[in-house]
Amino acid sequence: MTVDATGRTCIDLRTEQCYLSHEDERCGAPIPGRHRVDACCCSVGVAWGPECDECPEKGSQEYSQLCPRGPGFANRGDFINGRPFLKDINECKMIHSLCSNGKCRNTIGSFRCRCDNGFALDSDERNCTDIDECRISPDLCGQGTCVNTGGDFECECFEGYESGFMMMKNCMDIDECERNPLLCRGGECVNNEGSFQCVCPDGHEIAPDGSACLDINECELSEKLCRNGQCVNMIGRYQCSCDTGYKSTEDRLACVDIDECTIQNGGCETFCTNSEGSYECSCRSGYALMPDLRTCTDIDECEDSPDICDGGQCTNIPGEYQCLCFDGFMSSEDMKTCLDVDECELNPNICLSGNCENSKGSFICHCDKGYSVRKGTTGCTASLEHY
Repeated sequence: MTVDATGRTCIDLRTEQCYLSHEDERCGAPIPGRHRVDACCCSVGVAWGPECDECPEKGSQEYSQLCPRGPGFANRGDFINGRPFLKDINECKMIHSLCSNGKCRNTIGSFRCRCDNGFALDSDERNCTDIDECRISPDLCGQGTCVNTGGDFECECFEGYESGFMMMKNCMDIDECERNPLLCRGGECVNNEGSFQCVCPDGHEIAPDGSACLDINECELSEKLCRNGQCVNMIGRYQCSCDTGYKSTEDRLACVDIDECTIQNGGCETFCTNSEGSYECSCRSGYALMPDLRTCTDIDECEDSPDICDGGQCTNIPGEYQCLCFDGFMSSEDMKTCLDVDECELNPNICLSGNCENSKGSFICHCDKGYSVRKGTTGCTASLEHY
């Protein structure tokens, strides 16, 4: 203690530790450095000294004696015109921990905290505390989870969303189609909220991961495709490569029989018969198909069957033959065979005085006794002895 210049007032010039908290006779939150009791208790301190003496309560007589000008001023022992000079306490300079997360600004008799973005003054208005934006605005992030951080917040967005830039931290839809032009290759990419969708054309299917359109190999799906041909897979479709004797339909999705007979008679000289996948040439009766299986040639029945006109002469004509019959034979109605003439039946009296026996191409007379057949005559003639 010391006496001021008037010699009437004692001034405590001791410098000790100043504390910002005092509970249950225990001090806490010491201010760095050593300070006089009036500088401590007339500013923001609540206790002072090695014994952790609690500062006098504001409004008490003890407080008025220690802080005659009120809070924010301290007596340095100087007097002007006989009165003590009380100087403003620069709390910002005295206590560097004031206004944490902000800036301390000294004012006459006090100080003010200017908080950084994301912080607000506490109830004592001595420090800046974090603003929990997530608690104040539960839907702050939209499609995501809000995570509070010191002086700020972050959005942990759901799949398909991302946090914006600068001040726009809420979760916004990602336009995957615009961001990745290779998505939905082979189809159309359609963006939707939180995702995207591939719209595939006919003949395609969506890939297992949903990111592309894959060609469907129709040929592997069914063995019934392109009957009478080969199935050829193509991008988005298939077509048939048909076997010989078949042609593709207009849509190239099936094979149908070619009626070769409608195209220049199939190359046949005479008759053309269509069949499934093929055709066949044939000839009129009396003609045979040549080795080229297209043209016809006349059959020489007389050469092929020398005995065809048994009892006559065979004569070949285009497409057929005729028989010119010997004596004792007669032609059939179609002139294809020679028929034996039964002279015995044709002329019952041909063998008078005897019996007639027909033979192939002729006849034999068996004469009665006393009759005989003479050369150059027909029938039975009486023998000379008979006369």
